[in-house]
Amino acid sequence: MLFLSLLASCAGDMPDGGVPFSVGEDKQVVFALGNLSEDGRSFVEHQWEYGGLFGWGTGDRPSDTTDKWEDYVLFVDWGNFVAGGWRTLTADEWYYLLFERPGADEKKAVGTVSGMHGLLLLPDECAMPSEISIDCRAINWDVNSYSVDQWKQLENVGAIFLPAAGFRWGEVPYAFGCEGLYWSSTTKEEGCPYTMHFDGNVLAVDWDNTPQFGQSVRLVRDCK
Repeated sequence: MLFLSLLASCAGDMPDGGVPFSVGEDKQVVFALGNLSEDGRSFVEHQWEYGGLFGWGTGDRPSDTTDKWEDYVLFVDWGNFVAGGWRTLTADEWYYLLFERPGADEKKAVGTVSGMHGLLLLPDECAMPSEISIDCRAINWDVNSYSVDQWKQLENVGAIFLPAAGFRWGEVPYAFGCEGLYWSSTTKEEGCPYTMHFDGNVLAVDWDNTPQFGQSVRLVRDCK
């Protein structure tokens, strides 16, 4: 009954029919249907698009590419500048989503959408399209490979795709298509923010990364 009530209150006011994902006990969110775009004020059109790569907590200055550590000590959430009550997940929320929610091992997989590598996440409750399968044990990008039409079917049942956009140091991008690095809003200690990281066979949330790195941002909105 708890899930049903959260689903009703969440999906009813979410854009594009957002479906809940648990990020804690009795805590659910919906994901934006795309990474934060390069302007830091909107989302990309499709979930497989890379979007911008931002230094940690640069919600008030998304174009900043300075390599000075002291410029990134204070966190300002990008969601504060995108209409609709969006925010960044904490490290604990990322960890619960990926490893601790019920059935977590069967709700995530690396894969490819429209030629782009990334991480596929399924919502708490999901009626999979009968003609599409997902191998959650895959350690190769190409085992779960979907066309745009196939992805639309998955997206329609609430699936989320986080592209492996790599990272940026200064103005130079690295590892695009090979690694996904997504910011959390929390730190291990001052100046060491946690990152959700994946590649073809590694998934972790315990990285404490240098805040000057430009990384991807996928915002969420709380279910009420």
